[in-house]
Amino acid sequence: MSKWGSKAWIIWVVAALFYSYEFFLRISPTVMVPDLMQAFKVNAETLGVLSACYYYAYASLQIPVGMLLDKFGIRRLLTLAAICVAIGCFSFAHTEQLWVAELGRVLTGIGSAFAFISTVKLARNWFSHRWLAVVIGLTNTLGVAGAITGERPLANFVEHVGWRESLFVAGCIGAVLALLIVFIVRDFPSRLNREEKKLTSAAVVPDFWRGLWCVIKNPKTWLVSIFAGLMVAPISAFTELWSVPFLMQAHHLVRTDAALLSTAMFIGIACGGPFYGWLSGRLSSRLPILKLGALGALLCLCVVLYVSINSLPLLIILLFLFGFSTSSMLLCFAINSENNPLWATGVAVGFTNMLVMAGGAVFQPLVGHFLDVLAGVTPEHLITQFSTHDFRIALSILPVCNLLALVVAFFIGRVNTVTK
Repeated sequence: MSKWGSKAWIIWVVAALFYSYEFFLRISPTVMVPDLMQAFKVNAETLGVLSACYYYAYASLQIPVGMLLDKFGIRRLLTLAAICVAIGCFSFAHTEQLWVAELGRVLTGIGSAFAFISTVKLARNWFSHRWLAVVIGLTNTLGVAGAITGERPLANFVEHVGWRESLFVAGCIGAVLALLIVFIVRDFPSRLNREEKKLTSAAVVPDFWRGLWCVIKNPKTWLVSIFAGLMVAPISAFTELWSVPFLMQAHHLVRTDAALLSTAMFIGIACGGPFYGWLSGRLSSRLPILKLGALGALLCLCVVLYVSINSLPLLIILLFLFGFSTSSMLLCFAINSENNPLWATGVAVGFTNMLVMAGGAVFQPLVGHFLDVLAGVTPEHLITQFSTHDFRIALSILPVCNLLALVVAFFIGRVNTVTK
């Protein structure tokens, strides 16, 4: 247990709830695809850009966020982040203008960029070394739980009250979380003296730039990060945006049932992360796990996309295994932490997460572009429903990502680590 008792757990829960909340908002467009296309009169590519605005902001801020948290403290910035997310939701919910909706999505991404790193830093400050890895693992599980528990209820809410009202309620939840952060979260235990707080804080700014240079000149760091980004790209593009409309069209499901099936992928991610962490501790090398994960994700995704499956239990199993296999990429954070100096760990993790989140920024609109081209969408002829054939061709780029990740995995072990 934490040496600071229940207070540490309460502080962590509040921060982790914000991470779960932003994860829920990240995937929320997937149950609103036809509604958003109709409301803003946009094609699939433009909708992909709208959704990806979140990733543009989130990915670009992963490295600077650590510096800001070190300089200005966790509670103040996490409070502002929650307010930023709430404003983003309110802006999105009440506008008729596409650019305002994109701005709202950007604000959501900016605020969300602080969630995971802030929660990890609080865990480091409040929990003993023995419990740190456990709490970080629980943080990831709770984040994924936001998608697992929220997708079908959100689909129901959208069906009954509308997408604008749903986002308005989501914004209110963000405002409540901001208040909870203000009154509950504290950066450090009050009994920690000044010297201990100084030692607990991250490296000073000059060391950050030194760490950044060390990370970007390390070829193994690039390969591992690229592998992680390629593995997550299908999750970002398929699971977090296009899975529900695809499942509705290809397998003739209503929106709520398609959303329920989509959560199977997130359940797989939640289960796979701890399993692969345990398995990697039992093996002398993590590379075989990365290769096996890439192969498993490739096979499962291909079956889901290209085989007509009449059995819903089989489809759920395949989607679960796809998420389970993909979660092997979480080991990339540990690999890059180990392949860089201890004083550059934070930068290495931020750099890895930046490339991971870049997948959504690239592939969500790219899949939308392919859908538009295949369906013959023009400014005068917009389409909000696509055929199964269109989906299968447009989504074909995602198994290619898994295949490339498998190829990259074979090169990771052949590259020497540069840490000086």
